[in-house]
Amino acid sequence: MTARKPLRRGLRAPTPPEPESAAGPSHALRLAGTVLANTTLLTALLYYFGLVYTQTYFIYFRVHYTLLGQTPDEIFGRGVDGVLLPLTAAAGAALLFLVLTRFLKIRLGEDSWARLLRICSPVAGILGLALLTVTTAIALDPEPLRDRPGAPGISFAIGVLMVLFSWRHWTSRRTGSTRSSVAELVTGYVLVSIGLFWAVGDYSGAVGTSRAFEASGLITTRPAATLYSAESLNLTASGVQQVKCADPESAYKYRYTGLKLLLQSSGQYVFLPANWRASTGVAFVIPKTDKLRLEFGPPRSVPPPGC
Repeated sequence: MTARKPLRRGLRAPTPPEPESAAGPSHALRLAGTVLANTTLLTALLYYFGLVYTQTYFIYFRVHYTLLGQTPDEIFGRGVDGVLLPLTAAAGAALLFLVLTRFLKIRLGEDSWARLLRICSPVAGILGLALLTVTTAIALDPEPLRDRPGAPGISFAIGVLMVLFSWRHWTSRRTGSTRSSVAELVTGYVLVSIGLFWAVGDYSGAVGTSRAFEASGLITTRPAATLYSAESLNLTASGVQQVKCADPESAYKYRYTGLKLLLQSSGQYVFLPANWRASTGVAFVIPKTDKLRLEFGPPRSVPPPGC
C-alpha cells in the first residue's frame, strides 16, 4: 500500500463536486412555479375575455348576463372562442417575423444587414410615434374604428415595438452595448401587453355580438317550445299565445306557445318568441321550478287546442 503524497504548501485540496440532486429540487420548484404562474394568468385572461364575450352576447338579446348565473365552465368556453384566433395570429406573426429576420440576416451578410438596420431604425421610430399618437386619440374617441375591433390595440402594441426598436438601435450605436436595461424591458413588456389586452378585449366583444347575430338567424330552426305553468306568467309578445286550461284538476293551468328556448343555465330559462327580431324582439328570463313543464316539437309544429 503506497503512502499518499503530502500537498505542497499553498495548494488546497480540490472541493468535491456537489451531488446533482442538490440543485435538482430547487430548479424543479422554480420551473413548476413559472408554469403555475403562467397557467394562473392564462386562466384569468380566459375568464375575463369570456366574460366580455358573454356580456355582448346577451346584450344583443337585451338580457343582462348577471341574471343568468353563468358557470365558470360556460364563461371559460366562450373565452377560448374569443382568444383562440388572436393568439394564433400573434404567434404566427411573431414566428414569421423571426424567420424573415433570420433569413435576411443570413442572406444579406453582416455589413448589408447593419446598413439595413440604420435605414429602418429612424423610419420605425417615426411610424411608431405616429401609431401611438393615433391610437391614443382613438382611446379618447373610439368611434372612428368602431367597426375594426382589435385594430387600435394591435396598432398600439406595434407602435411600442417600433419605438423600442428604434431607441434600442440608436443607443447601441452610441454606447456600443446591445444590452437593454431592466427598466426598458419592463416598460416595453407592460406597454405591449396593454396593447394586446386591449385588442383581444375588443375582439372578444365583437365575437360575442357576431355569435349572437348568428344565433338569432337560426331561431326559426330551433325546436318549438311549449311551456306549461301552474301559475300565470303573463308572457306578452308578438306570436306568443297563452291558453288557460279548462280542466280544474290540471296541475299546469296555463300553456304558452310560440316560444324558442335560447339557453338554460344555473336554474334559469331564456325564451325568445319564435318570430324574434333584433329591432323589436323581447326575451323572457324564467326561473326553473317544479311548477313548470316543457315540451319540444318540430320547429314549425302547431300545438293542439286546449291543454
